[in-house]
Amino acid sequence: PHIAGSVDVPGWSTFIQPLGNRLVSIGVETNRVAVSLFDVGDPTSPALLSRVRLGQNYSYSEANWDEKAFSVLPDAGLILVPFSGDTTNGYASSVQLVDLNANSLTARGVIEHQFQPRRATVYTNRILSISNWELLSVDASDRDHPLLRNSTTLAWPVDRVFLHRNYLLELGSA
Repeated sequence: PHIAGSVDVPGWSTFIQPLGNRLVSIGVETNRVAVSLFDVGDPTSPALLSRVRLGQNYSYSEANWDEKAFSVLPDAGLILVPFSGDTTNGYASSVQLVDLNANSLTARGVIEHQFQPRRATVYTNRILSISNWELLSVDASDRDHPLLRNSTTLAWPVDRVFLHRNYLLELGSA
């Protein structure tokens, strides 16, 4: 084996997902979560095409240590990244919507949570986003201004479990 080409990138990547002759990665740059898009079509000349940083001064994401939290949805042209950190409005726990195009990434709106979000995905015409305490259903037809349509409080952590007919009831103390 030999190194055919390289590209210098600030920070580091914790997860890389191939998309044809592109790579999408999540990592950290200067104390902030960063999503990057690379062109690897020419192995002798890979290139960083685009990068989106989350938060203002610092941020972190479960996706940096658990790739299941990093939702790359090429058919929807969308990346969903749960993160927490410093923003212009103070500390926030959110899911960042990132447009995924052939040659660029663009930060769009955020879905705000009361607690640190864990996962997000697209289901029919909605984005579903979950934290340990809540499930949100969001209309993101305007990706710059996602609109919360419904939320459900989850019982987490579960303290007691009961079977009632065909239902399993999970209860937690608030």
